[in-house]
Amino acid sequence: MVAPFKQYSFPATGFRSLCWRGDELVDWVDGGRVLSLDGTDRRASVRYAYRFDAATASPDGRVAVIYERRGTKGLVLKDGQVLRQIDRSFYHAHVYEYPVALFHEPGGRLLLAHCPGNYCRVELEEAETGRRLTDSVDRKPRDFFHSRLAASPHGKRLLSAGWAWHPWDIVACFDVARALADPHHLDRGDRVSEYSGNVCLAEESSACWVDDDCIVVSASDEAEDPEEVREAGDAARLRPRGLAVYDLAGRRCLRTFQLHETAGTILPVGRNHVLSLYRHPKLIDLSSGEVLHAWTELSTGVQSSSIIWGLKEDNQKPPPMAFDPLGGRFAIAHRDQVTVIEFDLSALGAR
Repeated sequence: MVAPFKQYSFPATGFRSLCWRGDELVDWVDGGRVLSLDGTDRRASVRYAYRFDAATASPDGRVAVIYERRGTKGLVLKDGQVLRQIDRSFYHAHVYEYPVALFHEPGGRLLLAHCPGNYCRVELEEAETGRRLTDSVDRKPRDFFHSRLAASPHGKRLLSAGWAWHPWDIVACFDVARALADPHHLDRGDRVSEYSGNVCLAEESSACWVDDDCIVVSASDEAEDPEEVREAGDAARLRPRGLAVYDLAGRRCLRTFQLHETAGTILPVGRNHVLSLYRHPKLIDLSSGEVLHAWTELSTGVQSSSIIWGLKEDNQKPPPMAFDPLGGRFAIAHRDQVTVIEFDLSALGAR
């Protein structure tokens, strides 16, 4: 099968972050520099006197958070204007990626999920006002380093692809409505599988949503303990260098398969495919594990975990990238150009 997509590039250098805003790409870290899809490059006049190096934005692109990926500081922006500063704990902040996500809850409010003050305590706030929605004096979160927060398509659930001491990568999930009604839910959450967090079995290194109840989890290449493998038997579960598709509502593993190498960061392309970003972008069929296309000319780094302090060289670090799940568009700043890949979601069987 030839993967249905359209690809085009623009000459461009110096981008430090990328976020979609309609049919434009915005570099909020560089003060709001805009690259239109006709190739027009509008430079920004704002300069932030800090080490911000990453950004995430609301679905409409108007509200954004810029932050230091391995630091403690962030800024919430609306239409390029600073609303407020946010912070996280210093504790091991130099080791792993800043936890932050902007998303609409099912009721329509734009929420900010992050970990102000305590590395193990997720809070939900009104994004624009900063009003805390999950504050409680008697919360007792478990010892977990939240990171790589991501909301399901309609804001029903939130995932955290973080880690706990071994160190070991684990994916935790939260029901947003339940958390807003009872903030203590954020202190425990739900594991995607009964095997989650077992340091003798596959390590859950990254995850993405297929829909509000279905999640895809990728594993590192860390080997499993043979005795624990025998104990687990033939149960459908995540394996090293593998992908597993879980139905959270039904509490079952739908599909699982192993790849030739770890998938690393994964992004959903419709309901039936993911984009793997380990070394190069690769489109993977979730029914078979087949790699339908690999963009070997594009380097996307080797990140496979929220723990990124070991990524020292430029070719190891992820470059500025932006993903539009509704439009099926992926953009990457690579060398002296920005490349956009547009997927034909109808041809790929998206529903």
